[in-house]
Amino acid sequence: MSRSTPRKSRHRHNASSSGPRQVAASDYESDAVYYMEHREAPPSKPPTRDNNELCLSVLRRYQPTIRSLLAVASNAVVYSFLESAGAWEKYGVEGTLFVCDQDPISAPGTGQVLPRVCVFVLNRRSMENLVVDLLRVSDCEMTGELLVFRLDGSDAADSTGGEDAGTGTGEKKVFGIWIHEDESNPRSVYTGLIMNAWQQARQALESYLQSAPEDSVAGNNGVSLSEAAGDATESDALAAGRRISSHSTDNYDVFADAWETQRKLVSSFDEWLVQRASKDGDRSGVISRVQRRLKDYEQWLQDAGMAKSAPDAIEPWSMEIRTLRSDAGFDIVVTGPRMNDKVVIAAKDEKEVEYLTSDEYLGYMVKICHAFEQAQRSLILLFKVAQQTNSESLKLSQPAEGTIQTHIRLLQEYNDVKDIGQQLIGLIAENQGVPIRTLYEGGQYGVTADD
Repeated sequence: MSRSTPRKSRHRHNASSSGPRQVAASDYESDAVYYMEHREAPPSKPPTRDNNELCLSVLRRYQPTIRSLLAVASNAVVYSFLESAGAWEKYGVEGTLFVCDQDPISAPGTGQVLPRVCVFVLNRRSMENLVVDLLRVSDCEMTGELLVFRLDGSDAADSTGGEDAGTGTGEKKVFGIWIHEDESNPRSVYTGLIMNAWQQARQALESYLQSAPEDSVAGNNGVSLSEAAGDATESDALAAGRRISSHSTDNYDVFADAWETQRKLVSSFDEWLVQRASKDGDRSGVISRVQRRLKDYEQWLQDAGMAKSAPDAIEPWSMEIRTLRSDAGFDIVVTGPRMNDKVVIAAKDEKEVEYLTSDEYLGYMVKICHAFEQAQRSLILLFKVAQQTNSESLKLSQPAEGTIQTHIRLLQEYNDVKDIGQQLIGLIAENQGVPIRTLYEGGQYGVTADD
């Protein structure tokens, strides 16, 4: 009897495939209820503030008596009149112009209430602003396109908050303000409002002089309207153009020095960019891109100079270049200085590539951008340390050793920022082909050879 042919055994499949799959029961509705009951409430959004509130918060750091804004002009340029030359020259102040209503004052002797309005030009070029108290203006008129203010002696100094603030030279100062206008905001709207406010202030002051006891304003020597206004406002007079803080300003002065150095370097770099564009052209718009990024940094510096809290960093400075061969010669690929910025500059030969990537053009831009990136980080850290030091000084709760260590950290950060500033000055001197000491001698960048 023959044996049957052996057959291959069947493969056994997984048990899960041999029958219906078991699916775990899920109650989505009950899960949703549990999630809703136990989830954390989302953080509440901070209250939104309109532009007027933001502007007021900034201006009140300089002049706490400001109550409201009567008008805002997008741009104004301040000129001063030189009597010796009989001509106008730029005063170094330009920026947004605010017409501000201030807290009225109670005049000495009679208690008469005097209205106050000031013209405030928030300077985008430096920390020195122009603040003109209309109560202390002896004359106001339109001359061509300029709104002209005449101030006597120390009134002019007190109003500007410049280096001679409060010196009281006794000489008249004449300022002219050119206000930008467009179809929707003609210049006459601003000038008419300011002149009307000035006339009301002068009428109130004249009324006060007529009714006030002689010894309350003039003593035995007589007094001018401007001097009377000075007496009336002396009790709450503040150095205009200076940031006001409840904290000690010693540590913030360190930040201000580094800040001012950066502002001057920004201005110097911008001038260099203009010269490059004039000489070599704005190749593929790369200079325009750097200028826009520089404008953002300048605005960041202005905001940082007025902030009560440590300023946040804006997008990083990041600029790189690389060279690629192309059918027509070479392509120089430039990324930055903003994120997602990218341009391609065509070069016909290696000689042109060498020039464009040197410190005469792109190479210098890359170096400065990297230096500004380091400076921005250091300024943020320096401000935070200064703020922390002032806070700890106010508390006076820690041992002297801890306070000393905090000040040491502050000085270290200050030195870091100054080192970066000196690197930038070195680059500028190299590019201009002048010895570094010539830039230090003038002190135009906030540091001297002794620093």
